[in-house]
Amino acid sequence: MTTIPLHRRYAFVLIGAAALMLAACVGTGGLSTPRLGASGGPGSAAAPAQVGLMRTRVDMNSLQEQRQLMNDLMSSPDLPAWHDERTKLAMARGDRVFDKSFSEVFEGMVTALATLGSRVNNMDHASGYITASLPDLGPERTQELQKEQLAEYAKIKGYPDSVLQQTTYGMPLNLTQNMFARMGGSGLTLTMVRQSADKTKVKLRFDNVYFPKTEDELYRNVWAAVDKQMFLDKALDH
Repeated sequence: MTTIPLHRRYAFVLIGAAALMLAACVGTGGLSTPRLGASGGPGSAAAPAQVGLMRTRVDMNSLQEQRQLMNDLMSSPDLPAWHDERTKLAMARGDRVFDKSFSEVFEGMVTALATLGSRVNNMDHASGYITASLPDLGPERTQELQKEQLAEYAKIKGYPDSVLQQTTYGMPLNLTQNMFARMGGSGLTLTMVRQSADKTKVKLRFDNVYFPKTEDELYRNVWAAVDKQMFLDKALDH
C-alpha cells in the first residue's frame, strides 16, 4: 500500500473543492451567465434578488443617459436642423404689412398680446418697439409641445427611446420637458415701421423658442389675434 504524503493529500482536497465549486457555477451546459432561479429552482429566493439587480442596472444606465441628456439640454438646447427650419418660418410668417396707420397698428398689437395672455415688458411708441412674454398656449397644449420637443431632441441627438421612460432612480420626465420652458428667457419682439401714412410693416420674432413646431403655432396665434383685433373688433366699433 502506497502512502500519500500529507501535503499532497491537502492539495488533492483543495483541488477537489475547487472542482466542485466550478461545477456548481458552470453546470452541465458549460460556463455561462447564471440563470434566474438556477440556485434554487423557480421558487428560489435568489430569483427576485437577481431580477432586482438587473432592474437596478437598467435604472442606473437610464439615469446616466438622462443626466447626459440634461447636460446636452443645458449646454446646447438648439439644433442645426431646428435653426434652419425657424429661419424659413421667420421668412414666411415673421413679417406682415397692414394697411393701417402706425398708431392703429401699434395699439392693435398691444391689445392683441393682452388677449393672448402675453405680458408686455417694454414698449416705445416712437420707435415702434415692443417686447413681451410668450403667449399662453394653454397647459395641455404646452405640455404636448414640450413632450414632442424633448422626444425629437433626444432622437436627433441619438439617444435611445428608453431615455424618455421613467426609471426608479431617474428624474420625472416632466421636469426634463419643463427645462425648455425655463431656459434662456423666452419671449417675443415686435418692431413696427411706418411705410406711409396708412401702411405699417410689422416684424415679429421669438426669442429662445427652439422647437419649430412651437414657433409656428405662436406665429399663427399672434397673427390671428392681431387680425381679429384690427379688422373684426375695429369694424364693430364703427
